Amino acid sequence: MTNHICIQTYLSYPLAQWVRSEADDHGECVSVFIRDLVMAAYIAQDEGRNDTLKDLDKAREIVFSSVALDAILTAHPDSSLRQKTHDAYARRLQRLGLAPASLNVGRDEA
Repeated sequence: MTNHICIQTYLSYPLAQWVRSEADDHGECVSVFIRDLVMAAYIAQDEGRNDTLKDLDKAREIVFSSVALDAILTAHPDSSLRQKTHDAYARRLQRLGLAPASLNVGRDEA
């Protein structure tokens, strides 16, 4: 498993307010929202260098892994956690402009 490294940055007040507002609108913490933005930028810059379908599969795997890890780490006692994880995965795919891998919105992709 990859160890995550904490990176700190300073933002102007208006930009920080936008980030907080967008994260709140997506039901995510600021850290996860910023990580997703950085991940999307990383994937986008890498797309021109490799086979597009391979990159899209890589993007789906990265997004699902991050959502699943967040779900596991929260150790939520709610029995519907698996469905919530898949719903969050579908929302992130949509926000990143990626199509689901299948008609069941990737429920069997993991």
